Amino acid sequence: MPEALEIERHRAAIARIDISRPVRLAIEGSILNQDTTFFDYGCGYGGDVQRVKNLGYTSAGWDPYYYPDVPHTPADVVNLGYVLNVIEDSEERRQSLIQAWELTGKVLIVAAQILINAPSKTQLAYNDGIVTRRNTFQKYYEQQELKTYIDEVLNVDAVPIALGVYLFFEMKL
Repeated sequence: MPEALEIERHRAAIARIDISRPVRLAIEGSILNQDTTFFDYGCGYGGDVQRVKNLGYTSAGWDPYYYPDVPHTPADVVNLGYVLNVIEDSEERRQSLIQAWELTGKVLIVAAQILINAPSKTQLAYNDGIVTRRNTFQKYYEQQELKTYIDEVLNVDAVPIALGVYLFFEMKL
């Protein structure tokens, strides 16, 4: 096992000027609307939370660095957008996926970075990913690898809606 590094996960948060791709796709597909509640698990700076709220939707979010005191709130639609790929500990990654699923009333959105090009030889390999120049961790998935991971951890059949973006539906009995 490689020597433990002090990864600065919060530096992986992106300050966006628009709604993130996975949340935008959920809105465009009417999965997320004014009749549903929204929770962003690992919301970073909270941009999606605020923009969804600005649309008149019920919206909340939690982030371990930026919004650690916000409670994990069950919601119809839960977003786990670009969170799994920045967690360097595989068990913590798994638990984050499970926790997000447990908050989900209807639909869980999971998005992660997909490997498109081979990683640079100058990047530091660490666990099952790399450490970036910003001292963040990135695990790049292949499309099918991400689906298989989600399906196996949650015992679901995730539906791809775009490259690196999956939905799955909670079937309440």
